Amino acid sequence: MNNELLLHIIATIEYRLEKSMKDSEFGFGDFKIGKECRTPCAILNHMHHVLKATRIFIQEERTGVKPCEILTLKGEMDRFKNEIIRIKEVVLNQEIPLEYTKKLVQGPFSDVLTHIGQLAMLQGLYGNPVPGEDFSKPVI
Repeated sequence: MNNELLLHIIATIEYRLEKSMKDSEFGFGDFKIGKECRTPCAILNHMHHVLKATRIFIQEERTGVKPCEILTLKGEMDRFKNEIIRIKEVVLNQEIPLEYTKKLVQGPFSDVLTHIGQLAMLQGLYGNPVPGEDFSKPVI
């Protein structure tokens, strides 16, 4: 299968985001721990922008994608999930050379995974800690 590693990373992003956002309480999207810190909604909005810009670059080799306005937590989650579907489709249908795959892993996909960790940390601070697990065990 072409791009098997990238598809696995995308599935990992999906899995970890679902785990980190499970049972999010009303109000969590606007939770802020400091003046200069992003809210969960702002983090999800940024993650969407990163994946959308990545997808458009893979498809069209175009940069300069502008971020969208910040939505509610449900709106941001829905928009991010839709972007995951779009980027997965692109990765399924376009062969991506190994050198470019490495750049996608070290750049946008690692960035998104880092932000999922931030969301998990914020969940704990909000009083909804994410249960631990051995992330190498799930079949994704």
